[in-house]
Amino acid sequence: MKNVIKNFFKGLPIILLLIFNHSVSAQVIPETDAEKQAANLVKAYQAELGMTVEQASAVYKKITEILVRENEIKTGAASPDEKKNSLIDLSKEETEYMGTILDPKQWKEYKKMKKTLQPI
Repeated sequence: MKNVIKNFFKGLPIILLLIFNHSVSAQVIPETDAEKQAANLVKAYQAELGMTVEQASAVYKKITEILVRENEIKTGAASPDEKKNSLIDLSKEETEYMGTILDPKQWKEYKKMKKTLQPI
């Protein structure tokens, strides 16, 4: 019985590592085009902004949401002018939201980078 308990505790870190690794991997692997685009954008922003893991996760979620909505606008039945106005509003919404995630210095740099990385 002692050996069973001893072996269990020896293997516990490996079991926990496998469980943790699986759960993290399941959350990080992008599946849709929007998720893949968002992952690439977050990598680019991360390289310059030095975001925390929590910030990067929140930015990823928001950008994914924005890209899905952007696609819906582009493929919708609205007129070109209505689409343009909707895309501008959506971009403003994203920028304002990022101001709640990023610190002021990061947000200022994000706004500069966004013009190049995510033009309307």
